[in-house]
Amino acid sequence: MVIEKELISKLKKIDGNGFFKKNPFQIFGSKEHKYKLNNCLSEEKILDFEKTNQIELPLEYRNFIKNIGNGGVGPAYGVFKLEDWNFELDIENKNFLNENFPHTEKWNLIYGGNDDDDDYTESEEFKNWELECFNEKHICGSIRICHYGCAIYYFLVVSGLEKGNVWIDARANDEGIYPLITETKSRYNFAEWYNEWVNESLKKLNK
Repeated sequence: MVIEKELISKLKKIDGNGFFKKNPFQIFGSKEHKYKLNNCLSEEKILDFEKTNQIELPLEYRNFIKNIGNGGVGPAYGVFKLEDWNFELDIENKNFLNENFPHTEKWNLIYGGNDDDDDYTESEEFKNWELECFNEKHICGSIRICHYGCAIYYFLVVSGLEKGNVWIDARANDEGIYPLITETKSRYNFAEWYNEWVNESLKKLNK
């Protein structure tokens, strides 16, 4: 599936900030990215990233950052630059990206302790749960591609059985980690995820 730059331009023309626009940026998150695409990455820089991290980026995403833009306009608050793949993460494992992503189905770890006490978050039990729930091992082999808000992120799997698929990290909202699923119960790759956002945004604006 190809991402059509013309549709991105059309979306920008309809909802972007024009001089005569009375109510621009109606689509959620558009006030942040303002429908702007970052400059594309060269093949050399992409290869350098892949070599450094011992991976091959999923083709749809690779084509996007090389031929469309290195992030910018996109779902929610926009697509991250490749170099921001670990946004707000403190990764200690140098092999983080080339280790297989560990999940194939939704994963969650609900806190089962006593949360009636106002200070329960200071308890040893809660801190141990927090360390396990938010451990980087649960998202290894993936890159963050978009911030949805409220510390919820879209991420793209780059290693393992789920390579090329878009997942959601909603651990901050107690909803765990789960794959983005289409109406036919299949996974979304990067291009499918991005194109659906463009098409749905155009539909909303044409109502």
